Amino acid sequence: MRLTIKTDYCLRVLIFLQSNSGKAKIQDIADAYKISKNHLSVVVNKLSELGYVTSTFGPKGGIEFNSNTGDRTIGDLVVEIEDLNVVECFQPETSRCTLMPGCRLNKILQGATEAFIENLEKYKIKDLV
Repeated sequence: MRLTIKTDYCLRVLIFLQSNSGKAKIQDIADAYKISKNHLSVVVNKLSELGYVTSTFGPKGGIEFNSNTGDRTIGDLVVEIEDLNVVECFQPETSRCTLMPGCRLNKILQGATEAFIENLEKYKIKDLV
């Protein structure tokens, strides 16, 4: 299983915000990790929509970790960010796979994906730091 850059950046933002008290600027996080501010802005917007961070605008604005989300799991975040349809047949309504319905690979990969998420659900967001 491979996570996308978007999920990687989400986790980095949450680690940064929990490791540094007070409000942070997106540019500060981008500089700390040497990553694109533009990509990070998209990620921060998504984290804000999901409630993991709070953001305020203006000269004294910035983003902060929403401590109310510290008990959410890393698995929760991954499920909210990632497309876990690792093969076409995970979406039967649009799948053109000619191996269906007799293919066993679907169930094997589904089980592996569920085990992956299940393992990530053992760890809370606050466990990242």
